[in-house]
Amino acid sequence: MTERGTLFLIVGPSGAGKDSLIAAARATLAEDPDFIFPRRHITRPEAAGGEDHIEVSPAVFETAKRGGAYSLTWRSHGLSYGIPVGIEEALADGCSVVINVSRSVLEEARRRYQPLWIIVVTAPWHVLSERLSRRGRETAADIAARIARAGDDSPSGPDVVTIENAGELAEAVKKFIAALCDGRRR
Repeated sequence: MTERGTLFLIVGPSGAGKDSLIAAARATLAEDPDFIFPRRHITRPEAAGGEDHIEVSPAVFETAKRGGAYSLTWRSHGLSYGIPVGIEEALADGCSVVINVSRSVLEEARRRYQPLWIIVVTAPWHVLSERLSRRGRETAADIAARIARAGDDSPSGPDVVTIENAGELAEAVKKFIAALCDGRRR
């Protein structure tokens, strides 16, 4: 019998670099079939920039959600997000699954999936603000609101690892990949 795979939930404030770390890990671990990095379904146009995701209309998203197409869903900043149900089979087959999620789904995921690790990606507020400004998707008021929420509800527990991504990306990538490899072995 195959040992169940580990679910890695990546959380942190906007601008902390979650998508950059996930993209670097995806590229580094591309030859390792035991790691998968599913794309989220989001009701945001792909052309809006940011992460590589699958664009779905709100109507299609709701139909898919009602039909059981997603393992986890949430709403944030006026958008709907879904993690494809295919992660269930991958985990059952022993694969480690790495996904960027909202803190709002952590307790549900903790109840439904084991083994599970939460990796919190952080950065100081001035770094977050600068990165969000460069991204160009939010207004100054939106950025201020995101920064104000950055410290809210930070997860804790024995299944949580924190990585600060404030300096060189390569250093944070090393720590991130080490956390994924270490968590997979536990």
